[in-house]
Amino acid sequence: MNYSKVLARKLPIGSGAIESLIRQVVNLRMKGNSKFWLRENAEIMLHLRCQWIAGNWNNFCNSIFISFINPQAVT
Repeated sequence: MNYSKVLARKLPIGSGAIESLIRQVVNLRMKGNSKFWLRENAEIMLHLRCQWIAGNWNNFCNSIFISFINPQAVT
């Protein structure tokens, strides 16, 4: 990382924001009591969790619904 450029732009250089995001997105869903999931489904579960946290859940669900109504031919 080019610290002088990052600092000149007044961007954060710590890892706290990323660590907090990992806690919110990954750990709260994938770890802990009463958390059950299959290893092969972990990636899609994290994708769904990211959609929810980003506030994009309705758009995401609508896009899936539309894909069932209007399936595109696979080429």
